[in-house]
Amino acid sequence: MRSNLLSALSLAAALSIGLAPAFAQDDRFVNDVDAKQRAACTPDVRRLCNQYVPDVPSIVACLKAQQANLSPACADVFSVPEDCRPDVQALCAFAQLPGLSACLKQHSASLSAACAAGFAELEQPQSDPAAKAAKKAPPKKAAAPAK
Repeated sequence: MRSNLLSALSLAAALSIGLAPAFAQDDRFVNDVDAKQRAACTPDVRRLCNQYVPDVPSIVACLKAQQANLSPACADVFSVPEDCRPDVQALCAFAQLPGLSACLKQHSASLSAACAAGFAELEQPQSDPAAKAAKKAPPKKAAAPAK
């Protein structure tokens, strides 16, 4: 499962489409990292996914579908596993975009177990989706012999 900083991007997209005044008063929703991510992806939202505004889940899906066409900074946002959000805040809050992934990899010895596992999953070669599904499927019980 390739998980990204979906919640941060969702917040960033929502803020970029006019909800900033509602959340700007509350520091729980706005911080420097979110502001950087919003700034990194807002031009791509406008260029590639403007027809989905203000539907944040559709914007995120559109950006994922357009990953090959994203700016380097926005692509960097999508290259970081969701489980790394606390690590980004703690270790790379001042990293420039693009450069977030590189910053986290520089601090690999200090990453949380969840973040390290997320990066390990991303770095595994993408295999055949059918083979992946077969791996995850529970084993079938053998049919009882007829009497």
